[in-house]
Amino acid sequence: MNKQWKKQAATLMVAALAVSGSAAAYAAPQAVSNQEQKPVVISAAIDYAISVNGQEAAGAGYMNTDAKLVMIPLRSVSEALGFDLKWNQENRSVELTKEGSPIWTQVQTGKDQYTVNKMYKSLGAAPVNVKGTLYVPAIFFSDVLQANVSVDGMKVSITSEDEVKKENVSGTITEIINTEHRTAIHINGTETEGIVLNVDENTILRDAEGQKIELKDLAKGMEIKAVHSLAMTMSLPPQTYAYEIQVQSDKEETEMLATSGAIADIQANGDSLRVTIKGKGLTAQSPDVVILNLTPETVIAHKDGRAVKSSELSNDDEIIGYYSPMLTRSLPPIGTAAKIVLQ
Repeated sequence: MNKQWKKQAATLMVAALAVSGSAAAYAAPQAVSNQEQKPVVISAAIDYAISVNGQEAAGAGYMNTDAKLVMIPLRSVSEALGFDLKWNQENRSVELTKEGSPIWTQVQTGKDQYTVNKMYKSLGAAPVNVKGTLYVPAIFFSDVLQANVSVDGMKVSITSEDEVKKENVSGTITEIINTEHRTAIHINGTETEGIVLNVDENTILRDAEGQKIELKDLAKGMEIKAVHSLAMTMSLPPQTYAYEIQVQSDKEETEMLATSGAIADIQANGDSLRVTIKGKGLTAQSPDVVILNLTPETVIAHKDGRAVKSSELSNDDEIIGYYSPMLTRSLPPIGTAAKIVLQ
């Protein structure tokens, strides 16, 4: 009996140990998650030679066989291009800046989410820590830092751009975003239409006479011309960084109301047309539904700036109508269109 009791006790002890072991196994991942991520060890050979502006760069690259992308060391190449790097241990990220350049970016270990002028961009591979060195895709230096990158066999050549690639766009301001975390101007559309121009303290703003102004001087309905980066998000609407914005229109237009939407009805009104717009008012005073009389003085244009004849307008066309605050008290209110922008 004594032997049987000892056998049962031993069995209970083994079971208790098994349960405690299981608990430890489940607790382990939580403990590991609080520890610093260990460097990734790769099996591929680091054998891609790198040159920056004709000079051999420190370190070498390797082929990411999963993404089919050449990965090269971030710090040595970025510093050779004149960038300053600041490491953030808390979230394992690196901030890159360059004196005299509007380019600002941040990369984070393990995340294929690169910051380009305060926008996010995927490059197909995340930054990887290999034995203490952070590697990024070679296209990071072309798509983000805007340098020229070429891969020839086992050699990667990177050269600086003397002039950042830029492009011009013209349009009408339809929304101004000015929050604690973001400043931007939406032109040529609302919601998913048009383009969003991100601005910061480095963006130059000018009035029609070329004098510098501030963001508060811009308003919906203004015609502007902007110089922006070729780098653009694939979102709807696309977003890009604006280097310079210049007002093209007269300041009186800033007092106009505006409604964006589809043409619900078109009727002949003597020598002119009358259109009903159903959509969204672009100012607090603008109705979502409005009837506008189009006169010979009404400017009608496509969002790209080309002139449009009134006869080209039809039901269901997406437009933005700009008009005076002088409206009838009817429902929907009726006014006179100063400008119609076809989307």
